[in-house]
Amino acid sequence: MLGMVADSTRYLVQPLVLLGLFAVLMLLAACGETGSEFFDSSVETTITVTADQPPLSIGLPKTSIFCPDCRLVDVTGVVDGDTIDTSSGRVRFFGVDTPERGDACFSEATDFTRMLVGSQVRLEDGPRLEDSFGRRLAYVYDPSGNSIDVQLVAGGFARAWPRDGQHRDVLVGLEQSAKSNQAGCLWTGGSFTETGQYAPSGPDRDCGDFGTWREANDFYVAAGGPERDLHQLDGDGDGVPCESLR
Repeated sequence: MLGMVADSTRYLVQPLVLLGLFAVLMLLAACGETGSEFFDSSVETTITVTADQPPLSIGLPKTSIFCPDCRLVDVTGVVDGDTIDTSSGRVRFFGVDTPERGDACFSEATDFTRMLVGSQVRLEDGPRLEDSFGRRLAYVYDPSGNSIDVQLVAGGFARAWPRDGQHRDVLVGLEQSAKSNQAGCLWTGGSFTETGQYAPSGPDRDCGDFGTWREANDFYVAAGGPERDLHQLDGDGDGVPCESLR
C-alpha cells in the first residue's frame, strides 16, 4: 500500500516541476525582451530643443559686440590703452578713448589693453578709416571675436567715443553702467582729467595750452562745444577739437 502512494506522489510531482521550470523560462524570456527595448545599442541618442527650452550654451561667454570672422592681424606692440602696433600698421581703437600719458589711470589702462590683445587681434572698420595722424582706425577684437573696446569701457579703463561709429550706442551705454557701478580705475576715484585751471569764459586758449586731448575736449565742451567754439579749437568744423593731440 505504501509503495502505491509513493508511486502516485512521484507521478504528481514530476509534472509540477516541469510546469514550474517552464514558467521560469517564460519569465526570463520576457525580461530579455524588455531589456532589449531599453538598452538597444543601435539607437542613437539625441537632444531635442523645444520652443520653451533654450539651447545649451557651450564655450566662453561672448561680449555684446562680437566679430569672430573679422580680419586677424599680429600684434607687435602696445603704445597705450587705445593704440597698438600690428602687422598692418599702427591701429587706433575706434570706439574708445583711454587716459593719455600723465593722466590718472594711464598705466592701468595700458596694462589692461596689453593683457587683452595678446599676440593677435581682429579688426573691424568703422565709418572713418584713418585719424588725422594717418593711423588706422578700427574696432579691435581678440582672436575669439570678443570686443576689446567693450571690455575696456565696461571695466572702467576707457570712455566710449560718442560722436560716430556703428557700435557707439552700445559702448556709450556700457560707459554709463560702468559709472553707475563705479567700475575700474576711472570711476572709483578722481576724474579723467582736471580742467579747472582753465575757465571756459577766461582768456583765449588754443590747442597748445593743453597737455592732452581729453583736457582740450573737456574745455571745448564746457566752453559751448561745436555750437559755439569760442576759442576756435575745432579748425575743420567736424566736432572734434585739437585733433593734433589725439
